[in-house]
Amino acid sequence: MVWTTPKTWSSEPLTSLDLNTHVRDNQNHLKDRLDASASRIIRGARAIATTSTAFVDVDSLNLALTLTTHGGDVLLGFTGSIKNKVNNGTTSLNVAVDGVDYIADEGIVSYQSAGSNGGLRNTPASFVMLIAGLSAGSHTFKLRWKTSHNNTSNIDIVRLHPQFWAKEI
Repeated sequence: MVWTTPKTWSSEPLTSLDLNTHVRDNQNHLKDRLDASASRIIRGARAIATTSTAFVDVDSLNLALTLTTHGGDVLLGFTGSIKNKVNNGTTSLNVAVDGVDYIADEGIVSYQSAGSNGGLRNTPASFVMLIAGLSAGSHTFKLRWKTSHNNTSNIDIVRLHPQFWAKEI
């Protein structure tokens, strides 16, 4: 359903076609925008891991979302847990929108293990971000990550099930 610029009413007769076009259809358009969302919760038999020091997809199948928008803003979110294998190791998270990293440098957020045994714990990880001004149409969002040199980053999907979501607002 598309938005129709509402009619400026004058003294002409009110018709069902006018009401349907300028009231019903526009209300349906606004509701469709509220209903547009996508989300994934991932489960598996073992953790997902990376040693890449450049951004790569976390899981291009299970942590990729496709959302058809009406044009405007999209709210994205992730929640899960990160484990770095080495002390003081860093994991950075990012999002690709239609194949392009949204934040080009170090990503949206980074998690660093601290001190001795810091790399042995799952650290809660989450973000919410606004992607402003997307054109109307189908868009693909992929969760991406990278790690510091000589580190292995993990996301637990066995006991803790990460969620990645997108919502047009």
